[in-house]
Amino acid sequence: MRRLGALLTALAFTASLTACGPFQSDMMEDYEPETTAEPASEEETEAEQTTGRYDSRQVCYKTLGNSEKPEVYKIRFSGLCDDNLKKHATVRDLYGVDYISSGTVGLVGSPIEVTFEDCVKEPEIAFMYAEKELRGVPEDNLIMLHINADNGSFDTVKKAELDTENDLVSAYIKEQGTYLLVDAYQWYEAWGEDTSKYAYDADPTAYKTDWERECDTGDIMKLADKQWAKENAPDFRVSTAEELASVVYYVNGINKDGAPVTITLEDNIDLTGYNWKPIGWYNASDHYFSGEVDGKGHTINGMRIKCGYEDCGFIGYGLNVVMHDISFTNADVLGTACTGIAGGEIYFTTTWTNVRAQGCVKGGSDDYGAIIGREAAITFKNCAADVTVEGEPFEYLSYRQKRIDEVEVVETFHLTRNADGTITRDDHSGFQNLCWHIELDGAQVLERSATAPRTGEPELTLETQYQWIRGSEGKHTIYLVAYINGAYIRVSNIIEYEGTGN
Repeated sequence: MRRLGALLTALAFTASLTACGPFQSDMMEDYEPETTAEPASEEETEAEQTTGRYDSRQVCYKTLGNSEKPEVYKIRFSGLCDDNLKKHATVRDLYGVDYISSGTVGLVGSPIEVTFEDCVKEPEIAFMYAEKELRGVPEDNLIMLHINADNGSFDTVKKAELDTENDLVSAYIKEQGTYLLVDAYQWYEAWGEDTSKYAYDADPTAYKTDWERECDTGDIMKLADKQWAKENAPDFRVSTAEELASVVYYVNGINKDGAPVTITLEDNIDLTGYNWKPIGWYNASDHYFSGEVDGKGHTINGMRIKCGYEDCGFIGYGLNVVMHDISFTNADVLGTACTGIAGGEIYFTTTWTNVRAQGCVKGGSDDYGAIIGREAAITFKNCAADVTVEGEPFEYLSYRQKRIDEVEVVETFHLTRNADGTITRDDHSGFQNLCWHIELDGAQVLERSATAPRTGEPELTLETQYQWIRGSEGKHTIYLVAYINGAYIRVSNIIEYEGTGN
């Protein structure tokens, strides 16, 4: 049994029944009813219509037609029922509808939601899969899971049967709810269990990636060299548009779980005329970008990104990203939110140095910036931009900078640095996510909650071990911040001192 997001799963399941109704006729239009019985005579048909009885097992089909997850193309549902089965049961494609099931590790095809009334006896479901769409996953690795809506557990359907001759996985079920197929190797590996009997070798360059299936890849796949990407990962030295496109393909398609990648520019690169796409995107497999972009003083010119979604920029979605010594000229980036020229949405990152951006951004309603759209705590050192947002000059390197500038600083709290090096504060209520903000030479090095982690009581003293004093020469800057109107705003006076390095 696996337990993931029990509350979210239960809420999603309940909401789906409330929104659609358990047995609406429009949910049944995709069904193709069949019967395992011999064709009925006119007398039998007339009798059936009179009595409303169906004495044999009825079989119905739900065609999925999901181009993003084509491994499973049809669901077979059967059962015994005195009435027409399709009046008392539904099957619904949950991919992209329910986040929990759609994000399951090793998911093969779409997760489905099965509902049926008590009059349906001996219900059976079967996932009908296309072997050619498995992308290297061995058929023997296919296992069926059931999500228990009451407690959020992922239970293996142990009595599920694999029929490789007819390409289906079937099981008699007792419970309604969400069912799905997964690759046993990826599923059990994610839980740290022995996967030796499921291990297999597959060449990811031989198959379409989730990114290619689910997203508009622009001109990237026309330019990318899959073999070059595979051979040069994860430390890429890039000189051409083709090599840079190969990196986009690798990060977005092959690299999983944010394994660190290094991109080093060996020359200026001109992207003029190409329909470019961001490096790093957020999905179930976490194909975000993590690592370093070293421009070595070079320039990327003419980058044109048009996205009908969030997280648009040279780096789309990134965690722990270091970028330095790079310029972007004549850039044109369009997204719905979290949009910037160098980055769309970047977290867990401290300092970017010598990054220049010139061009235009069209970023939707919020979280747009000249260099980065949404970021939480990046320090920009020697960075500059000449960028318009929605046609107007924009002076902020990120949206957070704009929000901080717009919200008035009120020094509600008073900080005092004591003789022993500790810093104490007074206490005031009504602030959300109150934190200690600590900088070293102008770069943020720590943002620590001002609430004690175990007791939940106010942390009124900041001990020296959290101030980066030992071994940290330079100017220390410390103050309190709170989350106000979409950004962390200073709410105290500022303490500054020089570290000794001792």
